[in-house]
Amino acid sequence: MTQTLIATLIAAAIYLAELGGVALAVSRKRDAPSAIAWSLAIIFLPVIGLVAFLLFGLERIPRRLKRKAAQARNVRDLFRRQLTDSQAVATMDARKGWQGLGLLAENAGAPPIMGGNDVKLLDHGQPAFDAIIEAISAAKHHVHVEEYIFRDDRLGRELLDAMIERARAGIKVRLLVDAVGSFGNWRTIRQLKKAGGEGAVFMPLLPWFKATFPNMRNHRKIVVVDGRVGFLGGLNVGEEYAGRRFKNRHWADAHLRIAGPAVNEVQRVFLEDWDFATGHMPEAAECFPVIEPCGSSRVQILSGGPDDEQHALRQAYFAAITSADKNLKIATPYLVPDLAMREALKTAAMRGVDVTILTQGKPPDSWLTYWASRYYWDELLSSGVKLFEYQRGMMHAKMVLADHAWATIGSANLDNRSLRLNFEVTASFDSPEDIRLFYERFDSELKRARQVTLRGFRKRSLTARAFEEVARLAAPLL
Repeated sequence: MTQTLIATLIAAAIYLAELGGVALAVSRKRDAPSAIAWSLAIIFLPVIGLVAFLLFGLERIPRRLKRKAAQARNVRDLFRRQLTDSQAVATMDARKGWQGLGLLAENAGAPPIMGGNDVKLLDHGQPAFDAIIEAISAAKHHVHVEEYIFRDDRLGRELLDAMIERARAGIKVRLLVDAVGSFGNWRTIRQLKKAGGEGAVFMPLLPWFKATFPNMRNHRKIVVVDGRVGFLGGLNVGEEYAGRRFKNRHWADAHLRIAGPAVNEVQRVFLEDWDFATGHMPEAAECFPVIEPCGSSRVQILSGGPDDEQHALRQAYFAAITSADKNLKIATPYLVPDLAMREALKTAAMRGVDVTILTQGKPPDSWLTYWASRYYWDELLSSGVKLFEYQRGMMHAKMVLADHAWATIGSANLDNRSLRLNFEVTASFDSPEDIRLFYERFDSELKRARQVTLRGFRKRSLTARAFEEVARLAAPLL
């Protein structure tokens, strides 16, 4: 009798959990096919389906964490009050950029475009890290580092040594790493703390930590020194990103050094994440010095994540694709666009826009994404989109260039994970000289790629087609 009662209670609990899971899936998933798919998984795979949904199906953080994120975003007002009159004028002038796209992003929650910046597109590999280490070593007040991947290898130790040296000199040094991307590398944080620095992990994967969402990761790569110099782009910290790990394999990436008023916004992004992870906000006066214009670059910092209801970064990408008249150049190692982005790309190509996408050929770190990406190639190629597979090594740059008038470089790939699930940061430009240099970088890497033709692609094996069919089921998570 007791066993029967226990079994009945367990069955009832599972049934109620399934009902709750289905209700959650229907309320949280905005697109009907996704809501139906997750509901069926929860119903026909009791427990497993519900656990999978809670781990991987949520695209927006709960209200409790949204409130925490909103509190962190209050820093935005603190730094904007630091803008001088000359910076404000530059901002207003810059709003008149290409097709009003900067204003669109601003209305979606992004900061205004800021003029008066000095921007450098860093060389691939070691030279980029040399520039970062040089800036850290010259820090006078603080060093802020935020990385998705921070490896405990030779390059990671070189960067850590520079941070430790500054911490021992009395400089405030803060390091924030993602719990998944930097999983297992807790020694780095311990060593920094031992030297007097501060370290934190973004959304730790611990059952007793209330903010555990393994599907939502901090993919940003940020360094800010003294609130005056900032770095962002595609480079994580590890031997492979310096081109050291794989013999005869070039690592192509795009990473920026920014000096000028826009650094304030890069700083704001770091401090939001730091406050979100630690609950502690450094003094704003320390972190937001008044920065005078020092160059001609006009920069708008676009950040996005599951706490962003307006999806400013996604809005900007979509608007760029639909607004392009002449050419659209996209570099992304992981190409898994959702339905809206695919239709926008296809429509642009069919309007006569030269749509060229440079992506990675068989990346060593994400075979699932590679096969899921290829599932959509036939429809893209059929619409006139030009696809190129990088051949020299790893193509890790994330760039969107449109009509020689607008460009972005940052951490976001053209996939659902970057545009909906991850915390990302990207810099957009409408300054002609910057855009010219970005096009040159894109064209130089395109020469190292092989164009994929529709006829050739349709000759792929049945095995390849099967891999694509299976992998694309995971597309919403990639």
